[in-house]
Amino acid sequence: MKLSLWDTAGQEQYKSITRSYFRGASGALLVFDITRRQTFNSVTSWLHDLRQIAEEDIVIILVGNKSDLAPSSTITEGDAKNKRQVTRDEAEEWCKVNKVMQYVETSAKSGENVERAFLEVAERIYQNVEAGKYNLNDRRSGVKGPGSGGGARTVTLGGSGGAGAGAAKKAGIGCGFN
Repeated sequence: MKLSLWDTAGQEQYKSITRSYFRGASGALLVFDITRRQTFNSVTSWLHDLRQIAEEDIVIILVGNKSDLAPSSTITEGDAKNKRQVTRDEAEEWCKVNKVMQYVETSAKSGENVERAFLEVAERIYQNVEAGKYNLNDRRSGVKGPGSGGGARTVTLGGSGGAGAGAAKKAGIGCGFN
């Protein structure tokens, strides 16, 4: 399975451009900064746009980034090391209310759980393919049938034995780079 990935930056000034990337999308990572509440507040608007434009059964994971700056899962006043402004419980509750698959906290700085977030989305998309939820011959769809991938090289995720690594290797889930 080849994944094509786009980072749409999440900034309001690029919103009209990013919507074109949503068309046909089968999976998304909605990423916010757990040390900046405003980024969490914006996630609802991005989710609304995704659901209007992307595939009907789009797989979505909420990702709270910068966990390296927030060692506690709660907000602690007076703790200079804990810069958290959004609690883990708050993000998980948002997922339940908004019917988002799950919440993962990551650190782009240390790499913690970054691969896991991508694997979770990739594995669910693969399960949807196996269940026949996508028309693999529809050119508008983000999911294509065998032989339509082009000449990309594939890098297999899950090599370190992290969450879902066995299933990813078994399914041949990888990330395509052009």
